[in-house]
Amino acid sequence: MTEAFPGITKQDMLTVVEVLFENMAQALIRGETVELRGLGRFKVKERRPVEGRNPKTDEPVQVPKHWVVRFKTSDSLIRQVNEAS
Repeated sequence: MTEAFPGITKQDMLTVVEVLFENMAQALIRGETVELRGLGRFKVKERRPVEGRNPKTDEPVQVPKHWVVRFKTSDSLIRQVNEAS
């Protein structure tokens, strides 16, 4: 990847990526949607509490309310992948 940016070192590129991911995580923590145009959209959703099962013992287990990160792929990326296949 660094070959595409000859003036930037690999360490600088890693720093940029780390800062980008940290900013994305902080935005999601604040409840914001993160959109990367041409790639997709990250969004935090609340999952309600449910009763699950322990797969080893088959005992019922209460799964509490929790938050999950959802990703929706952009239509343009889906189109590109399908055209390349």
